[in-house]
Amino acid sequence: MNIAANTKISALIKENPAAIDAIASINKHFEKLRNPVLRKILASRVTIADAARIGGCDVDAFYRKLAPLGFTVATDQTNIAMQTPETTTNALPDYLAQLPAQKLITLDVRQDIASGNDPFKKIMDAVAETGAGQALLIINTFEPTPLIAILKKKGYSYHTDTRSADLVYTYFWPENETIVAEPQTIASAQNDFEAALARFAGKVKRIDVRAMEMPQPMVTILSELEILPAGEALYVVHKRVPQFLLPQLEERGFKVTINEAGPNEVYLLIHN
Repeated sequence: MNIAANTKISALIKENPAAIDAIASINKHFEKLRNPVLRKILASRVTIADAARIGGCDVDAFYRKLAPLGFTVATDQTNIAMQTPETTTNALPDYLAQLPAQKLITLDVRQDIASGNDPFKKIMDAVAETGAGQALLIINTFEPTPLIAILKKKGYSYHTDTRSADLVYTYFWPENETIVAEPQTIASAQNDFEAALARFAGKVKRIDVRAMEMPQPMVTILSELEILPAGEALYVVHKRVPQFLLPQLEERGFKVTINEAGPNEVYLLIHN
């Protein structure tokens, strides 16, 4: 089988299962390949170039280990290894350093991987929830090189922080995003929220969307607003500030007062 930097690890294993031991022998980073759960999650998404990036080696190390198994290197190939994400330093980029703690969405996928579940869909759902002025932190046991490549193409910046051999923090946020002041229609202070709530005393409908899966919170809120009587307000209990919802409210002529009470506890009062 001819191989190149963009050959998937799964293709190598399918061609010759002995490739598992050969790759694992390159360095300790690839010992994870012996784990059938991690192999199931990673092998179909990771190329030789990706794996070289994760392991801190070059693709030639793979070629040398795979050659005795009958694999041959394709003669016509570009240096795809250079197209993989660059190593980042531990110093936080300015955007992350200035980001308020409550604007960081954290997703720990270590348990999913340990139990054999592919967290890709869960991660992409969290990415969809990460709007302007926010960032997503993925806690993992390895650097998610394929995910980084996917999100870079979608316009996301990233930063990796390797805490230990089995603990990697990877941050994602919309490219070229900067920290800006909240729109004037949003009041985050508790005093403002209580004052707004007092104005609608006896004319408030309350809903709790914290347990809903995406995109049900937004759908539910907009549906409730369609039938909200004039002069009344909708009180929403949410897990986070719904960044994608805010432009929708503005387009419909609604104002929103927000009280970020704590982690996973945000109150919104929406009214005309």
